[in-house]
Amino acid sequence: MRIVSLFSGAGGFEAGFGGMHETILLNDVAVSARKVLQHRFSDIPLIDDVRNIQASDVSAADTLVAGFPCQDVSIVGGQRGLAGTRSALVEHVFRLAKSAHPSHILLENVQSIRFVHGGRVLLYLMHAAEQLGYAWAYRTLDSRAFGLPQRRRRFYFMASRDIDPGEVLLSDAGLALPATSPDQSLPIGFYWTEGRSGHGLTADAIPPLKTGSSVGIPSPPAVLFPDGGVKVPTIETAERFQGFPEGWTEAAPSRLRWGLVGNAVSVPVIRWISERMASPAPWNRKLSAPMPDLPTWPLAAWGDGRGQRLAVNVQEAPSSADLGRISDGNYTWTDLSDRALTGFITRARESRLHYPEGFLERLEARLR
Repeated sequence: MRIVSLFSGAGGFEAGFGGMHETILLNDVAVSARKVLQHRFSDIPLIDDVRNIQASDVSAADTLVAGFPCQDVSIVGGQRGLAGTRSALVEHVFRLAKSAHPSHILLENVQSIRFVHGGRVLLYLMHAAEQLGYAWAYRTLDSRAFGLPQRRRRFYFMASRDIDPGEVLLSDAGLALPATSPDQSLPIGFYWTEGRSGHGLTADAIPPLKTGSSVGIPSPPAVLFPDGGVKVPTIETAERFQGFPEGWTEAAPSRLRWGLVGNAVSVPVIRWISERMASPAPWNRKLSAPMPDLPTWPLAAWGDGRGQRLAVNVQEAPSSADLGRISDGNYTWTDLSDRALTGFITRARESRLHYPEGFLERLEARLR
């Protein structure tokens, strides 16, 4: 396939599609992203502002892919939906699709798109695809099921003119990820920047990588190790937690690399979708039911493009799930500062959140 990549970021779609398909155009407005894209894909044309892309620029595309901005549909963002100036840029995907008529559209975003702003952003995606004559399917997938030690639930939406997108996203009903409680004999990931209203505790993995703090300071999750050490991943390890090779974003300024990695699409998930696009398979209609008319949409769904919409009961992990674990890998870390750790403990002690017995005591012991 010939692919046009919008909001390309660090190039996760391109890395995931690999040598299977040809990317013919890249796009990102961020200078740091463009430095990485030019470094990694120097022979591919790059346009900075999606608003400047014309139908003639994408006329040869078989597929449009886009990890469109999530700030207005994220729980931690403004939750303004399409009223926000950033997430509303997804409208340009459908503007270009209307003119260029690509066979497929593939989108990625945060899973809260299903319910933030009353679910209206997801309703817009379904309606926009149907207006252009596309069947569509979407599914929530967890990056941890693809061998990455990061609990990262993300929303993937595929629309197609030529195939049933359910035969790509829904044909593998998958497995439920095991419910694991933090076990202090294994690493425990947590958000050291929080503590009062959330903590993100994750057994043998980290909670989702973010772009950084509200003031732009890199703030990767911390990990409490069984030996009592409290550490944060290096940027190279964070790249691996998204499925990139170490050093993938080295062309960008050091401080901005964290934002690129935190915003990126997980490479192995895109690789899995790419493989399934090459070999579509029937999906089980017995797993479907009429779509509920609720502001919280289901984890997975399908539409025929002519008005029929179905909720589909599939899991967030494929049947080939390979659960990523910190304890199984050889990663590089640096110590979390005493100041950062003290701040987290103070907030946690003041909060009403539940923490596993002995967890905060072990953090305090690290300080001592």
